[in-house]
Formats: sequence, C-alpha cells, structure tokens
Amino acid sequence: MMGGNRVKLYTERNSFGVQAMVILLSLSIVFRIIGCWGLWADRNYLMLQIVLPVFSALLLIVSVMLLGKRALWVSFIPVLLGAVFFIIKSLGFESMLHTILCIILYVAVIVLYFCTVFGILPTKWVLVILFGLPFLYHIFIEDLAALRDTENPVSFAAGMQEMGVLCIMLGLFFLSLSMKKTVTVKDPTAGELPKIKGPKVLFPKKKEDSGEVQIAGDNQAESSEWVNAVSSVSNTVDTSGRPAKEYDSANSAGPGEGEGDGTHE
Repeated sequence: MMGGNRVKLYTERNSFGVQAMVILLSLSIVFRIIGCWGLWADRNYLMLQIVLPVFSALLLIVSVMLLGKRALWVSFIPVLLGAVFFIIKSLGFESMLHTILCIILYVAVIVLYFCTVFGILPTKWVLVILFGLPFLYHIFIEDLAALRDTENPVSFAAGMQEMGVLCIMLGLFFLSLSMKKTVTVKDPTAGELPKIKGPKVLFPKKKEDSGEVQIAGDNQAESSEWVNAVSSVSNTVDTSGRPAKEYDSANSAGPGEGEGDGTHE
C-alpha cells in the first residue's frame, strides 16, 4: 500500500517476460521427467519429486496466461507448491548448513511473493533480486564446481534435474521482470456516512389555494366598501358643490317664484 492507495501488479501474456517464462517452465517439466525417468517406483518420490514440480509448473503457466492481467495473485498457489517441493528436496542435502540456508530462501520466496502479488509490497524488484541471485549462485558456484570435480562426475539424470531447477528459477526471474504496476487512488470519502440535508417543510397545496381564495375575498370586500363609500359621498354633493337637499328645494320652487320676487320689489 502507498499512502492509502492500492497497488496492483499484473502481466500481459504477449510480453517477452511471460513468453520466456512459459518456454523455460515447459523445459523444466521436460528436464524433470527425463532426469527422474525410471524412478517412479517409489510412490513418495513419484508424488513429491515428479508430480509436485510438474503440476506446479503447469499450474503457474496456466494461471499467468489466463489470469495474469486480472488476478495475478492466483499465481501464488503454484509458487507455494513449488517452494514446498524445493524445501522437501533440500532435506536430502548432505550439508546441514546448505539445507538450512535453502529452507530460509524458500520461505522468503513464499512470503515475498505473497506480499508482492497481493499489493502489500509495492514493487517487483525484490522478487527480481530474489530469483536472480540464487540462479547466479547455482551457475557460478555449485554447477561450475560440480563440473570441475572429475573424481565424482555429474550423472546424466542429475544434470537433467539441475537443468530443470535452473529453468524454474530463470522462469520466475522473467516473470518478475514482466510484472507491471497500477495504482488505484483511494477515495477519501470512502467509508463515510452520506450527509443528510435538513428537513424541508412542504405545505399542502389545497390549504394554500384556500388561503389565496380567502385573501382574494377579503380584498374584494374591502374594495366594495370603498365603492359604496364613494357613491354615498357623491350622492350628497351635486355638481355645483352645494348639498343635495338645497339643490332639490331650489328646483322645487320653480322659475316663477324666483322672478316674481324680483318684480315686486
């Protein structure tokens, strides 16, 4: 993990490293079968020294080719089985120190490969070194010393078995080189509860309509009262500005009465 981000390793089946791994592991199966030819009478030897390495190599090829891009972590299963095979094989070494060192190496392979393909260890270069250095040790220390030993020459069967071991280590080396990394950024809001907005009060629509009708009715009543008040005032005042009663009494007297008064004087 890198700062809370998830690291995922994957492989592409058409890459050089994966193709090299397939070829080398296939050769390791052939070399193993040839080197152990005729030794399958012992059932324990057959299952632990022939079937187990052959099955783990085949399973690793299938898992990487089919699931290398989507789920590379599946390849941990055949790597674990292969490490068990090597641990059992190391128990037959003459040197106890050599056996202990090999067991430590194989346990380290199990742990580091697990941490790498599951994204705990965010780099492939630890595996590159882990598989590369033992390969170089076998070539330049053990194998060269065995070839120079003329008193105890290496048998053909032992040579084929050693070639199978070298092919496995080199195949895992190329597999590690072919791994690519992708980083998934973690959402900072992941895991938080959703925020709930404050409650919103909604009034029933019918009540609003009735309220609007009531307000409109009050306004209409007020306006009608103003109209009645204005009409009552207009009835009390004529066009000349006199009260309506005086205007009516003047009209009822008639024109003759007004003129007669003026002639008599």
